[in-house]
Amino acid sequence: MFIMNWYFKGGGEGKKVQEAIYLDSAFLLNLVMDLYLLKLTAKILGKTATFSRLLAGSLTGAAVYCLILCLPGIPRSVKMTAGMLATGALMIKIGCRTKGIKQLIRAMGYLYLFSFLLGGFLLFVKARLSQNAGRIWEQHEGKILCILFLSFFLETLLEAVIHKSRERKKKLFCEVKLKGDQGPLEVKALVDTGNGLRDPISGKPVALLDQKIWEDMKSMQRPERYKLIPYHSIGRKNGMLEGYEVDQVEIWGIEEKKQLEHVIIAVCREELSGTGSYQMILPPELAL
Repeated sequence: MFIMNWYFKGGGEGKKVQEAIYLDSAFLLNLVMDLYLLKLTAKILGKTATFSRLLAGSLTGAAVYCLILCLPGIPRSVKMTAGMLATGALMIKIGCRTKGIKQLIRAMGYLYLFSFLLGGFLLFVKARLSQNAGRIWEQHEGKILCILFLSFFLETLLEAVIHKSRERKKKLFCEVKLKGDQGPLEVKALVDTGNGLRDPISGKPVALLDQKIWEDMKSMQRPERYKLIPYHSIGRKNGMLEGYEVDQVEIWGIEEKKQLEHVIIAVCREELSGTGSYQMILPPELAL
């Protein structure tokens, strides 16, 4: 607990008023609120803030706010204003990693707006709470704030897991550009780690392409490019796939592309995807 002295002048005499501030409660309350406010600000700005950065920014903000409250001999209004500016700037820089003064000011504007809205909402709820509910909050404030903190952590963790899962799915697919008879052909390819097809002579990995796409690539189906690719699969007899060596293939990923030459592509007489979501299967060696 920290005791603060305030002096009010009126009627010719100064009155000394003492106010008790529980720094542990103030710190925990600011920490939890700052976590939610900082995360919301990061989302509005389109920043990908990790839990560790959000926590670091919120811890810094709560600590600086409590430190400013403890400074003696400074009017409370000055402390509150300086505290908001200092903590807001530090939180944004640490949690959102803004670039430039304009982006920082814009982010601080969002942060203060959300703080104002959240503060108004809490005052509204407090005014509507009964005396019993208010006493419950006072008695279990620490537990409630800990529950809110754990909820924030679990929510952020779940979002990270979902994001990684989506990114992993994106990496399973890529765009492939082939040379067709009437111009470039763009197909969607699945990167299959279980594709072990290889040319028995050169040892090169072999991709699989839907027969319907091959019908638009007859110029590539020349005798000197012809290949026979042995294969075997579970529940089926071993067999041979027809294939051809293609001069050039472009593979496009999420952020990059690469160009390959003399790629061996086998003809698949059956549909590769029952839903038509992809028309080609790439071995990992050919993918990005």
